Amino acid sequence: MRMKPMMILYKKEIMDLLRDKKTIIAMILIPLLLYPSMMLLSLLMMQGMAKQSAEKEYRIAMVESEVKYDVEDVLFEGANEKKYNFTFISYKTEEEAKHALSSKDVELVIVSEPVVFHESTASLFADSKLFSLKIYDLSANTNSTNAYQNVNDVLNSYSESLRQKALENAYENAEEIIHPIAYEVESISTSEENAGSLIGMILPFLLIISILTGAIYPAIDATAGERERGTLETIMTLPVRKSEIMVSKFLSVSTIAIFSALLNLLSMFGMIFYLYKTIDLSGLGMAGFEFSQFVPAMISLGICLPVFSMFTAAVSLCICIFAKSFKEANNITSPILIVFMFAAMASILPTVELTNTTALIPVTNIALLIKSVFSLDYNPGLVAIVLFSNLAYCLIMVVIMSTLFSSEDVMFGEGKNGVHIFERRANMKKGQIPGYGDIILLFAVMLLFMIFASSVLVLKFGLWGTAIIQLLILLMPVLYAFYLRSDLKELFSLKLPKFREFVGSIVIWIGGLLLNQVLLSLLMRLFPQMNETSQSLFDTISGVGFPTALIVVGICPAIAEEAAFRGMLFGTLQKRTKLIIAILVSAVLFGLYHMNFLQFFAGLFMGIIMAYMVYKSKSIVTSVVFHMLNNSFSVVGTYYPNIIESIPFVGSAEPGIKEYMIMLFAGVIILVLGLFLFGAFSGRKNLAKTEEV
Repeated sequence: MRMKPMMILYKKEIMDLLRDKKTIIAMILIPLLLYPSMMLLSLLMMQGMAKQSAEKEYRIAMVESEVKYDVEDVLFEGANEKKYNFTFISYKTEEEAKHALSSKDVELVIVSEPVVFHESTASLFADSKLFSLKIYDLSANTNSTNAYQNVNDVLNSYSESLRQKALENAYENAEEIIHPIAYEVESISTSEENAGSLIGMILPFLLIISILTGAIYPAIDATAGERERGTLETIMTLPVRKSEIMVSKFLSVSTIAIFSALLNLLSMFGMIFYLYKTIDLSGLGMAGFEFSQFVPAMISLGICLPVFSMFTAAVSLCICIFAKSFKEANNITSPILIVFMFAAMASILPTVELTNTTALIPVTNIALLIKSVFSLDYNPGLVAIVLFSNLAYCLIMVVIMSTLFSSEDVMFGEGKNGVHIFERRANMKKGQIPGYGDIILLFAVMLLFMIFASSVLVLKFGLWGTAIIQLLILLMPVLYAFYLRSDLKELFSLKLPKFREFVGSIVIWIGGLLLNQVLLSLLMRLFPQMNETSQSLFDTISGVGFPTALIVVGICPAIAEEAAFRGMLFGTLQKRTKLIIAILVSAVLFGLYHMNFLQFFAGLFMGIIMAYMVYKSKSIVTSVVFHMLNNSFSVVGTYYPNIIESIPFVGSAEPGIKEYMIMLFAGVIILVLGLFLFGAFSGRKNLAKTEEV
């Protein structure tokens, strides 16, 4: 690409975006005013609720009885000690008091009666006020519930004092009986950790939504806005490449999104600093802390947020490119806003933390990273995973965006031509290839299914839940393609391979296994915390029996995942774009699908090999055999580790430089031999652009 025309287009896009009032509002006014105000309001509401709960006057109805005044004295003294505010209102009958409670004239009703102890027990409580109570409250009313909690706190303290007095009257060593085990509870969390934990719950949601808002409006203006104004066709006729136009639009929207992110971050920290200097928030754990403790958090976010903003910009452009008007763009971006909001809510859940798995989940990883770094819980390895995973997602979306932008059907069609499933099936052309929109929609649904539904199935059904997941992964692309009236045999490459290609798939697997072992060993040395992740596979399949594990882990994924990635995905892309792009996109998505740092790189490497095998043989059977052998090898290693350990070099627990070099050299030689059996060196142009449909 040429830098000069691209920068001219970039300047033009920026100026166009800044002329739009909606962009200015979304980029400046919302970050500077709305979100910091929401943050301030949230903190003040929390402080106010805590203060109001302590200072509120609770009206307590007391029914006339012999011990009514004793009860009032106990509650009054306890309330003064605990700084509660009780007001007692006398009623003659229990029914009158309950009617007042129903009418919300009082928050609580207390009916008191004298209590009679055995003679030997009564002497232990000499000169004490004793009574039996019946308490009525309105469980659906917050004030009534709070009143009961306060009264219950006072009564528990009074009961404890009576028990202690009785034991002191009965035994000289009463303290040893009351407290046979002495202990103290002291929190060692610093003020910075308390404050960061609170900030980490509020900030991620506001920050992520503001970044998305800052990206959506420029994206709409750069795509649907250009269509509606009729200037898109004019731009496309300029003597510049489509890729340069696309990159200039991406950079301009990314600039706005990054600026919005940094502006949000600075404005919110300005608000926190204002609260720190002007308002007493000691009750919320935000007093007496050093701002310098949060410098690493700011640096981490300053690095990761721009990359996330670019990813958000690319997602927004990919969605908006299908819209033909502002109204339609606003409609189709609404689900994206909901998905981002749902994923960002992970920071609010106390049991969800940043791990090797969650660090790979889009949007959620940024929310949990913000929560983590502000809680001063630093893990450089996880920060790196979040950074590079978002960078990978961004590159994928840029490739998808480039492909969509190069499609005249998408750019100048009716806007929805890339999503054929919205058409009536009777009007669909028999044997058609799915559109880019179909691929995006299908794999977005599959991604959401993997994130939110798969864990439920695994928890409920164990390993058989994994089998159900694989069945659904198989059915989704097959039924989708069937509904589109696609040629399933052509799309999924359903033909038997030649014998030498079948043998070649086995040979390539052996070479790939050796190279994959080198790759994974090096990654485990660089990221030792990943050993726990690899151990989770053994914990999952051990104990269910070798035949079951072989079917569920070795065979089912090989069929289902190949149908999705080397069938529907690669089969569509190789018909609509360059082969190298089809191979890389299908391989990267296959790696990300595993939601695991180590398996991402293994899936990427294996995905490239398997996609090329399907392309050369025109048969998905070759990649199924490869995939099946690879997964089955892991199952055999779990149940029969002695067999794996007996394999030279592969079974070595800690390979040295010599073992690495031998595996690397042998893996390359065997891989080349397998590719030779596929005819990879026949002199044909393997990476030529495929025939457009």
